[in-house]
Amino acid sequence: MNSIKKNDIFLLEEIVKKNFSSKYKDSVLGVLWTILSPLLMMALFTIIFSTLFGRNIDNYAVYFLCGWCLFTFFSSSISVSMDALKGNKSILQRTPAPKYIFVLGGILSEFLNYLIMLILLVVIMFITHATFHFPLIFCSIIPIILLFIMIVGLSLMLSIACVYYTDIKHLWRVVSMMLMYASAIFYPMDIIPEPFRGYMLLNPLYWAIDQFRCFVYQGIVPNGINLINFLLLSLIILICGIIVFEKYEDKVVTKF
Repeated sequence: MNSIKKNDIFLLEEIVKKNFSSKYKDSVLGVLWTILSPLLMMALFTIIFSTLFGRNIDNYAVYFLCGWCLFTFFSSSISVSMDALKGNKSILQRTPAPKYIFVLGGILSEFLNYLIMLILLVVIMFITHATFHFPLIFCSIIPIILLFIMIVGLSLMLSIACVYYTDIKHLWRVVSMMLMYASAIFYPMDIIPEPFRGYMLLNPLYWAIDQFRCFVYQGIVPNGINLINFLLLSLIILICGIIVFEKYEDKVVTKF
């Protein structure tokens, strides 16, 4: 059992390295795109929307990056996980490697990109003289962990689903864009009128972004009930993902 675990860890490390390096293959700037991309988006949205929401949002650049970093991690992780099984079918057909390792490896590779974006966030906070709310800023790991758990659950389900229905990948592009606009990444939620705001507040991705902003941007403790709801939802999605994955993982090889 110990040797199996060691082999799984080694395989996971190799998958993370492969996914991380392949993302920037043949790119001149390489990993710098992880910093440059959100930096350009931040500059664009700051120029466009800071004039509109300047009275509502202090330090718009930090406000935007807090949301954009989490959204990018979520969206990219799901996208990568959709191809985790089908994209490695040649390996899975030849070896008895645990299939969940390929899904988890894709998520972890995107998490590395997220950590790099967090460095950019810290730099921008220094440049804009944002307040670092210690020790609350360290508590921001809570919504990150909860989002990670939710991503794992969704990725396990969607990696299986995409083996059977490839159209899901195309549908995800639409869903991802809808989530981007529905998560208050570049605008304050209080500008949304009722009853639409009530519907948008049901978006769990917004919960993660709002809670992260509370710790990092505002320096306050998020609503405890919202944290508990997010925890419960993330665990439910993870459990559902594990159940679905274990039920179909042995059948997907025949569907390649």
